[in-house]
Amino acid sequence: MTQKRIAGFLFIVFALAMYSVAYAQSSKQLDINSATEEEMVAIGIEKAAAKKIIEARPYRNKSELVSKQLLTRPQYDKLKDLIIAKQAVTIKEVPSKPAGK
Repeated sequence: MTQKRIAGFLFIVFALAMYSVAYAQSSKQLDINSATEEEMVAIGIEKAAAKKIIEARPYRNKSELVSKQLLTRPQYDKLKDLIIAKQAVTIKEVPSKPAGK
C-alpha cells in the first residue's frame, strides 16, 4: 500500500471511531439526579463539583447546575449534551370519599 492509501485508511478508521464515541455518548445521557460521583467524573465533571452536585439534589432541569453555581457556563456548555435531569415519579394520593355516601 502507498502512504496515501494508508493515511486515507487511518483517517476513515479514526473518523468512524470518533462517530462511534459521539453516538454512544448522545444515546445515553447521565441523569444528574441519580448518577454516582464516579459516573460524573467519567464524563468530565471535576470530583469536587460532582460532590456538590450530589449534595444539591434534586434538580428540575440540568441548567440549574449553572444557576446554582455548581458549574460555570463553559463547563456546562461542554457537558449539556451528556446530561439530563430526570424527575422522580410521585404518586398523588387520591382523596377518599366520605363514609356513608
